[in-house]
Amino acid sequence: MKNIAKATALSLALAFASASAMAEENIAFVNAAVVFQNHPEREAIGKTLEKQFKADADKLAASKKTIDGKIASLKKEAKDLRSADIKKREDEINKLMRTHDENARKFQQNAAKAEREETAKLLESIQDVTNKMAKEKGYTYVLDANSVVYAAEGKDITEDVLKAVGGKLPEAPKAEEKKAQ
Repeated sequence: MKNIAKATALSLALAFASASAMAEENIAFVNAAVVFQNHPEREAIGKTLEKQFKADADKLAASKKTIDGKIASLKKEAKDLRSADIKKREDEINKLMRTHDENARKFQQNAAKAEREETAKLLESIQDVTNKMAKEKGYTYVLDANSVVYAAEGKDITEDVLKAVGGKLPEAPKAEEKKAQ
């Protein structure tokens, strides 16, 4: 009987302790996707990547145009050529297509890798700002808003994080503009 009483007392003590610990938790949430979409560096990074890969993209486009021209030329002249000449030109076109496809694959891999690296840098900056803000404001946890079912007003720090990284939320369309549409 003493063991049951001790176990009950211990269970009640743990329940009260965990309840008081939970009451001390200060939880906020942030919509990381909104912060990412409105990050001031995002557009600049996109332009930088576009500029970085423009020459390669232009080479691929020129290569494709050359291949398309050779195919059109072969179709047009095929009736006047010997089968050996047709075979020779088809082999040349196939070789160009394989080279083009390999270059396109490499281009896509390099562009995707560069984009992932830049995205990771932006996400890291958002994480750093969120961590700093959570420490400053005394939040025990900061959850992503997409995984929060309910939150009390005032616990959304999305706009604060966005301001801290140098961005701002886009303005909502005005009522007059909605009526005009």
